[in-house]
Amino acid sequence: MLEWLLQALFFIVMVVVSAVIFALIYMKLMQGAFSGNRAWSGGNPARAPDVTFDDVLGMDEAVQEAREVVEFLSRSRDFEAMGARVPRGILLVGPPGTGKTLLAKAIAREAGVPFYQLSGSDFVEVFVGVGAARVRQLYKRARKHPAAIVFIDELDALGRARTSGLMGGHEGNQTLNQFLVELDGFQSRTGGMVITIGATNLEETLDQALLRPGRFDRKIHVGLPDLAGRERILAHYLAGVKAGRDVDVAALARASVNMSGADLATVVNEAGILAVRNGHAQVRQADLAGAMERLGIGLQRAITLSEHERAVVAYHEAGHTLLSLARLPDKRVHKVSIIPTGRHALGYTWNVERADRFLTDRTAIEAELAMLLGGRAAELLVFGSATSGAASDLARATDLAERIVRDLGLSDMGPQRFRDRELSESRRRALEACVDAYLERAAAEARQILEASRADLDRLARALLEREVLYEAEILDLLRPDAA
Repeated sequence: MLEWLLQALFFIVMVVVSAVIFALIYMKLMQGAFSGNRAWSGGNPARAPDVTFDDVLGMDEAVQEAREVVEFLSRSRDFEAMGARVPRGILLVGPPGTGKTLLAKAIAREAGVPFYQLSGSDFVEVFVGVGAARVRQLYKRARKHPAAIVFIDELDALGRARTSGLMGGHEGNQTLNQFLVELDGFQSRTGGMVITIGATNLEETLDQALLRPGRFDRKIHVGLPDLAGRERILAHYLAGVKAGRDVDVAALARASVNMSGADLATVVNEAGILAVRNGHAQVRQADLAGAMERLGIGLQRAITLSEHERAVVAYHEAGHTLLSLARLPDKRVHKVSIIPTGRHALGYTWNVERADRFLTDRTAIEAELAMLLGGRAAELLVFGSATSGAASDLARATDLAERIVRDLGLSDMGPQRFRDRELSESRRRALEACVDAYLERAAAEARQILEASRADLDRLARALLEREVLYEAEILDLLRPDAA
């Protein structure tokens, strides 16, 4: 009996000692979560950003809306006297690299208020209560000022939709709940005005509670720059390098459709690197074109194709080129190459929009389908069989045909949007048949156009086999009526 009591006492002592050691370690780690082991700078405002609205290029509409935020901060009493509620949460939404952080910094600089800049991941911790405590600390400090801006980049890391945890104890849920409380201002009614600006490119992942009125109730879309915006951005970055006289900013802007401001900055920087490697005293247009290709298409690959494979690739790209010229009047063929590039491409046809477009119709999409299938059609016409080189074209064409039928309401299936979970088996088969019909018609059209232009197809393919790369002027010169 005594031996049993001693064993029990030893076990209890070990449990108590282990609990004390664990508690001490936990407290130490909790302390390190705020300082020391992991620096926590959220309690202090960042240095005043050296950015104004004049530095925010290519997003005029977003800047106009951002000026209203500055007005809210500078004339808050006027709005309150009128009985108007000043928005306390501004959500910046847009693709990566479009300048959301730059815009937030410009708002703070123009308003002349303290600026707290953090990332959503700064609040993500494995220790229960740390994230919520950081949120409380942040807003407690911010409210000590008459007015301040809290900017949270990558808001989706903090504001992701909540999940069901055990008795609501999930750390991420606790942190988000505390953030919602701070946005509502329940913790302090007497402090200064704090406007929270969040930035994300994953708006769909945010918890819906964040988006209700009174929280992030003002949304600013920061999209990709248009043609004029791209010209200004390119001119801005080119002013920082030694640019040659042959640099055509307008041409570069036309060729950079769907590129963000960050992409354009990368292009100019990469062009400077290429200029040095090529022994140029200044950045030339060719350096910029090469940098744009590297960013959008990839590096050239050092592989050797057989003569037959080179011929297949040449006819494939020639087929794309002729279909582009015949069916895509709103685009120009900037360059065609049969040099292996990127991870998989053995050649490419680079089309450039003549102007920014924001709408499309059934005719334009059907023309795009025919162009995508033009390479495969050329292979079948010349060699009697298709190759695996058309795999990416087929994937893009199939996706496009499915969009016509399922999403855009531009097919004979009627003006509605179809979702798999809502479809009967018969309706699903009808949709698949409609997609198949679009692809078959596009393939037949591509074949018909190439059969009628067989001489031009052969001429382009031969020129590609000889030169490997053709630019727009060379292509048009080859296809002149008197060129034969």
